[in-house]
Amino acid sequence: MKTKYLFFWTLIALVSCSNLAYQPSSQKYFDPSQFKLTYEELQFPSKQGPKLTGWFFPAATKEVKGTIIQFHGNAENISTHFLSLAWVVYEGYNLFTFDYQSYGNSEGKATQEGTYLDALAALEEGYELNQTRGGKKFVVYGQSLGGNICARALVDFKYKDKVTLLVQDSTFSSYKKIALNRVASVWFLWPISPLGYFLVSDEYASAKVINKIRTPVLVIVGKKDSIVPEKFGKQIYKQLKSEKKWLWKFPEGRHIDIFGSRDGVNHKRFLALVESLPPM
Repeated sequence: MKTKYLFFWTLIALVSCSNLAYQPSSQKYFDPSQFKLTYEELQFPSKQGPKLTGWFFPAATKEVKGTIIQFHGNAENISTHFLSLAWVVYEGYNLFTFDYQSYGNSEGKATQEGTYLDALAALEEGYELNQTRGGKKFVVYGQSLGGNICARALVDFKYKDKVTLLVQDSTFSSYKKIALNRVASVWFLWPISPLGYFLVSDEYASAKVINKIRTPVLVIVGKKDSIVPEKFGKQIYKQLKSEKKWLWKFPEGRHIDIFGSRDGVNHKRFLALVESLPPM
């Protein structure tokens, strides 16, 4: 009887990983106006059909240096995630963030294939916004799950040669490996954790195509990241064939917290990197 229960809970854990533990919410947690931020709500179609919702924050400076498009992680929606990058508008950059299917006000249902198609549509929308709203640099910023999603889609993006920088922040390149890691971290599931390789698909994993990326890439890892351990980011860095690539390692770093400090050191470091790169 105990064996049956063990197998049941193992399946639950692995299926959850197969779905990337998508945790969409339709709740609006924060309104940008609370922080005196100007924004526009946009709707655009996914390549799969459903309408997606995005927020566009115009640069709050006279000079517009470019646009940063955010691909957020697996929980909640843009009404929480925009906060981590909203500061860029005061530095001359537009910010465009959007929700995958089933997140926020976006229609549809989140799946690996669906998020890949959402990403393609969002890249096109973000690029067009950058072209029409005065920007020069075009930065693709992926956080956690969003890092895998945008890296996979970037390879098939028709304007990939126009991307100034791809950021892989606290992310992974294989759904199978992150599923294996999550299940193996539970001590009583460790003996059967290899089942993750059979129940989780890597069809839309960035690991399959990441060696084709030629865009400059910044990989960010935190040694204390308990959600996506630093080894996953280091694997991405090794897989990359880009001529320009950087690996930023933070001994005290946790999950997606590079810009959490109030001293602004990492903000300046990031801006210096972006501004050192030529517009593509």
